[in-house]
This record gives sequence, C-alpha cells and structure tokens, in this order.
Amino acid sequence: MRAPVTGTLDRAMPSGVKVVAETEGTGARAEKGDAVAFECAASLNKGSVIHARRAQNLVLGSRRFIPGVEYALVGMREGGYRKVRISPHLAYRDAGVEGKVPANAVLIYELWLKSVEKRGLTTASTRTRAKAARAGNAGR
Repeated sequence: MRAPVTGTLDRAMPSGVKVVAETEGTGARAEKGDAVAFECAASLNKGSVIHARRAQNLVLGSRRFIPGVEYALVGMREGGYRKVRISPHLAYRDAGVEGKVPANAVLIYELWLKSVEKRGLTTASTRTRAKAARAGNAGR
C-alpha cells in the first residue's frame, strides 16, 4: 500500500535531488545529526526494481547511505512520504552496482519516514551551555 500523495511535483532541493511527489507528515522534522527510521523502495529511472520496500535506520550525515537519500530525508516530518529522483553524482556515479545498478544511473527512491530521534544540539541546548559557561567564568 502506498502513501497518499498530496501532489505531483518536480521541484529541485538545494542538494540537486528532485522531489517528484510528497505527502507532509505531522511529526518531528528530520535534521542532520538525527537518528531516523524509514522505509524505502528503489528503482531505476526506467522502471526496473532495485529493491522492494524495506526498513532502514540511519543517522543523517553519517554517510552510511547514498548522499541523495540522506539529502531527501532532511526536512521530512515523521509520517511523511517523498518520491525522489536522484542523479548519478548523488548515487553510485560511474561505478554503479554490479548486476543491479548500471553506471551513471538515475535512481527513483520512495521514502516513508517512520521516526526521528533528535541527537544533535538544539538551539535551546546551545544557549543553555553558553549561559552555563558564562556563569562559570563570571566568578574567576
């Protein structure tokens, strides 16, 4: 079963990933440094399936996944869905993946964001640490 799509798009993200379709979630927004749980399905631009929908876990910015997927997850909200087109320079480049992904292939990923665990420093925690540091230095 696929997530309902609020609209067909063709907008480019700053990273160069193209968002083809999107449904906004209602939970926390994923940011670099957050641990995310998501499901993804991948295919070649011409339609051949690379892998069916499967669960994945990742810390955004850890470089454990192709860059295009990490860029596409940033900014999504829990419960959200994105279908993206990823250019070769944000995927496997001219190396490809033997038997699965040809060299310089454009990939289509469908992403369903299940959960976001905030791990990075938030603005509030940064302010709290700065304030504590100033208070600690005041008595010197």
